[in-house]
Parts: sequence; C-alpha cells; structure tokens
Amino acid sequence: MKIFSWKAKKKTVFDLNQKKLPIFAGHELIELLGLGNKIKSIERITSVGTEYFNELYRPAIELFIESVQLAPASTAHHHSGPGGLATHTIDVIERALRQRKSFELPLNADSEIIFQQEHFWTYSIFIGALLHDIGKMITSTLIVLDNGKIWNPHQSSLLNSGANSYQIRFDYNPYKYHTQLANSFFHIIPEKGRGWLAQYPDIFSELCAWLYGDYYEFGMIGKIIRFADGQSVAANLKIGGEQTRFINAPEIPLIEKMMTALRELLQTGALKINGVEGSSGWCMGSFTYLVCGTVADKVRSYLLKLGSTDIPGDNTRLFDIWQEHGYAISNQSDAAIWLIKINDRFKLTVLKFETNRLFHPSKQPGEFLGQISVIENNQVIDQNDDQVKKPVAETNIQHQATESTIQSDLTQGTETHVQGDYKTEPDNEQNTVSTQSETGSPGSAANLTTNNQKNEPVKDFYMDGVQATGDLKQSNEGNKRGSTPDYQKPSKLPEDLKLEDPDIAKHFITWIKEGLQERKIQVNNSKALVHIVK
Repeated sequence: MKIFSWKAKKKTVFDLNQKKLPIFAGHELIELLGLGNKIKSIERITSVGTEYFNELYRPAIELFIESVQLAPASTAHHHSGPGGLATHTIDVIERALRQRKSFELPLNADSEIIFQQEHFWTYSIFIGALLHDIGKMITSTLIVLDNGKIWNPHQSSLLNSGANSYQIRFDYNPYKYHTQLANSFFHIIPEKGRGWLAQYPDIFSELCAWLYGDYYEFGMIGKIIRFADGQSVAANLKIGGEQTRFINAPEIPLIEKMMTALRELLQTGALKINGVEGSSGWCMGSFTYLVCGTVADKVRSYLLKLGSTDIPGDNTRLFDIWQEHGYAISNQSDAAIWLIKINDRFKLTVLKFETNRLFHPSKQPGEFLGQISVIENNQVIDQNDDQVKKPVAETNIQHQATESTIQSDLTQGTETHVQGDYKTEPDNEQNTVSTQSETGSPGSAANLTTNNQKNEPVKDFYMDGVQATGDLKQSNEGNKRGSTPDYQKPSKLPEDLKLEDPDIAKHFITWIKEGLQERKIQVNNSKALVHIVK
C-alpha cells in the first residue's frame, strides 16, 4: 500500500476571508507577510548588535505590526491590499536607514559629534519611518471587531479584546489628520528607547516635526524618510499594488484620481515645469499654467495604465471636471482654458492652477525667469506687475506662420531662460511661516530630489492656432536663480554693474561669522567649504 503525503499549500493573506480576518500576534504577521528578511536587513543596517536591536528596535516593530494587523496603507493607491500598511512601513524603514548611511549627521558638525550622535540619528529615522502612517488607523482605516466594536491602537492589545476576528472599514477624514496624530503613538516605542532619545532635544524635535507634518522644521530626518516613502510607493505601483485593494474599499472619486495622477506626473518630471529645453507648464507668482492638451493626455494615459475605466476620452470633459471641483481656475469668461504668451512671442492654451495645490510645500518649483502674459479681452496682462501692457494685434501674418519658421524662431535669435531648480520653501504667503532657513551642503537632501528628467520638446505649442513642435531653448549661462533673462543679448555689457542690495557683502560676512561661532560651518577638513590659511 502506497502512502501519499504532501504539504499543504502555504496560506497567504489573499486566501483569508476579508469579512472575518483572524487576529494575529506581531511575530505571526511577520511570518505571514514574509517580512522576516527585511527585518534582518534592518538589523544589519543599524549596526547596533543583536542585544540592542532586540531591546530597542524589534519590540517596536512587532508591537507596530500587531497594532495595524492586516490594514492597508491606502484605500486604493499603493499597498492597498491586506497587510499593506505593515509591508509598506517595513519597506520604508529599510530604505530610509540605507539612505541615512549616505549622510554624516548632524550636517556640518565636527567628526567627534557625528560619531557621538550616530545611533541617535539612526534611531530617530527608524521611529519616524515606523510611525509615519500609523495615524491612518484612526482617520481612514478602522478595525471593526466581530462584536461590532471599533478598536484602535490606543486601546489595550487586540489579543486581549475577546474578539476572534475583525474586518476593515474605511472612513474619510482630511489627509493631513493622520500626520498630526502620529506623535500620539509614541507608546509603541520602548520606554528605554524614548528615554535614550530624549537626551538630544534637537534630534527629538526634528523627529516630532516630521511626524506632525511640519515641513519647515523636520530637517534631515523628514527629508530622508520622505524620500524613502516616495521610493516605496513608486516601487509598489510599478507592480500593481493598487489592484489588490480590499473588496469593500470605496471607489475613489474621479477628481481625486485625476489630481493624484497630475501631482505624480509633476513630481516625477513627466510633466516638466520651467524645463531646460521644453516645458509642459510655467510658474509665475502663486499660479502654475499647464498646457491643456499635454496635461489631459498624460493624465488619461497614466490612469489607464493603472486600470481605471472611468476616464473620459474627451479632453474637454477633463478640463470641466478640474474646473467644476475648483482646481482649474476660471478665466473672465468663466471658462477653464486660458490664453497666454511666453516671452511676448508664442501663444498657448493652458489651465491655471494654484501652485500650492499641485506641489508638496517643500518641493514647489521656482518661478519662470522669462515673461508670462495672460491675454484677456484682447488685452495682454503682464503677470509680473498685473498691469495691462498692450492690446493684442491679430494679423494675417501670424496665421501664415509655418512649423519651420516657428522652429527657427525657437532655436535661433531668442533664448528663453528657465529655472528648473527646486526650493525648500514655498513663495506664497499663506503657507509661509517664520523659520530659520537651512543652508545647502554637498551632502544635503538636495541630492534626494535630483531631477534626472530627459528634456522633451513641447508638443502643445500654438501660435494663433498653428501647432509647432519646437523646444524652448536655454542658454548655458545666466540661468542661475535671480539672474536677469537676456532674451536678446546686448553686444556690450554696461560698464557699471550695481548690486541690488549694496549690503549683501556685509550680510555674507555676518553669516560666515555666525556659522563659525555656532560651529555650523566646517573648517579645515576635507569636506569643509572654509579654510583658514596662515
């Protein structure tokens, strides 16, 4: 008699009944979600040794995972399936700690201080990554027990709740709430770890600022974790993480999908702003102007690739949706489409958005250094001074322009200077708070947001209805922030060049002195920008 034996197929989270999800301990969830190897990787990166890792790191990881159970990281975006929040969080921790190795923290400090504080910075980044999304367990993702009660991580352990199963219910609250609540979950961190970290109030302050969502004060801790968070989201979306969502997850409104897609395209550079050799939009003052056809086509393409089936095929309908929900600002005729001129030469049809509704506060682009003029009622309004400049002369000659002549105009005779650098603080007053600006350094977070986009031609250029396919060219010189764009270069520079601020030299010397006194500026070492020569 032959005896047959086999091993039962290993159960995954997708085999579970989502209406009756079992309650697991932290270590059981780690095994179920396959997170063991990543946690081992985190232990190696921290370099604290097994004893300290098991005392400071592992208890926090297991308690966090036990607290979030199989909740998703988002309703229908990244890591939206069972266990998504735990998986995403562990991934962000690993990525952030790897990125932390690239920086000597605190920046511009003496080597002795860097060595002394090394593990404090590492532990802060670990905590910031661990808790960055846990507020969603109160604001958007609720655990409903089989007895009908709602449980959250501020209550006693779910293992002691008396419940046998639960299901995930989705709620809606303003997105910012989950960051504002993250600081309330410090009980997940071991008591010894909290007391240990409190020895350095400056590091602890940056950590709390990051968890609260204070973009002006979260420093390198926030910049490193935010970069790692973006990497994790992008990696998951590439493998279809948004297609594994819960069966009861609410359908996302079309406008939210469109705005998510638009912001993602802007952030990744698929839609270039103030680009070097071509752009899909330009920023001036508090507004961003985006070329109509390009924006609509790319947003639609992006959403179709994600599997969306409710995207209108008509661009006009997309324009209307943006306008109806208050994102696209209406012109004087109460229409969504605006007509503008770039450098008083080329007309484009664009949508007008408030810049702070498109970009993360810490990644808003600088202003276009050329001229953007809005045409209203046959009048050109200069955006630099908001004054009517001159009437628009419509001539037959303009309508006879050919693609070749426009291409020639774009590449010869006129060079349009644009600004593609990102700044760390927004320009608009409503988002501005009094804060001490950070000084850049070769090892700063600017490296985290380096824009490696390819330069693409603008395909939605119009000159009185005639489409062109030229590039906006930029001179290799004169493109630094604050430089004056010389659209038609003079044959001879003026002899006397005066500084806009005659006291700028004094300000610079004062800044150097303060930096040296406060030891914020390194001196006489291989990475120093200041050297004292006797």
